[in-house]
Amino acid sequence: MKKILFASIAFGLLAVVCCQDESGIEKEKKAIQAVIEGEKAAYHRQDLANMDNAWIQESTSRKLFMTPHGITELHGWDKIHQNHLEESERERNDFLESAQYSNYTINLYGNTALVFHNSDHKFRIHDEESMLKMTRILHMVKTDGEWKIDLMAMYFHPDTPVIEDTEP
Repeated sequence: MKKILFASIAFGLLAVVCCQDESGIEKEKKAIQAVIEGEKAAYHRQDLANMDNAWIQESTSRKLFMTPHGITELHGWDKIHQNHLEESERERNDFLESAQYSNYTINLYGNTALVFHNSDHKFRIHDEESMLKMTRILHMVKTDGEWKIDLMAMYFHPDTPVIEDTEP
């Protein structure tokens, strides 16, 4: 009877420890997603301070734009900040954009994380609508208790033509 009672207590403690660890992981994932969504909101508000605040501001930070025409790499914080500055000052009078982030995959490795998600942007420029789809890959680091981006790679999906079925 004592063995069963001891085993039950041990199993209960193990279950509590496992649940606490899982809830801690979920808490970190939510914090990471909040940083990414906050960076998106700052971009749309043209809020330079909060765009910059989402990033590790080091010479090793990188931002990559991968398009069908090639790769543009911003290597180092100075170039990333300059990109943010240009975006925050860009005129958007005849330009409307909304973005939806979805399908997050967040892999935690201690104080670092690798994040994948889809990013769908709708544009309206001079009454013409278009859609831009991309996959974003981010490497994030937890520093001083806060998650920050130190690598962002954006892969722009090429336009996919509609293929109509034709019967022979």
